[in-house]
Amino acid sequence: MPRIDLIGQDEATTVGDADGYYVIRRLSAEMAREIRDRHTKRIEPEAPGAFPREETDWHAVEIDQLDYVIQDWKVFSPDGTQAPCTRANKVALPSGERQAVLQAAGAMNLSGGLSNPLRPWKPTSKEAPAPA
Repeated sequence: MPRIDLIGQDEATTVGDADGYYVIRRLSAEMAREIRDRHTKRIEPEAPGAFPREETDWHAVEIDQLDYVIQDWKVFSPDGTQAPCTRANKVALPSGERQAVLQAAGAMNLSGGLSNPLRPWKPTSKEAPAPA
């Protein structure tokens, strides 16, 4: 039987190489929802009988998610010095880098989540029986 590892809420991984890297933690569905809800407001309808709607500040959501996900890094400022890992510097990352980091953090959930801490079972051969 293959080894099965539990996935912790604050499990972190390093992405990048020796020239530059990010230490990121997983962005669980629960944390993503909590951050989204923090930046979503309910707008009451002006007309009687109309339904209320919600409005989300997606830029603020992205910034809070980055601040949560990135724990450490090796990133350089324009003058060539190593930039400190601060919220302000996380906001200054190029858009493509921000999206790549968030996608990597979300991809950590593909092998499990807080409500399902086991990674999916995969057979090691065609003859391997399914778990009972």
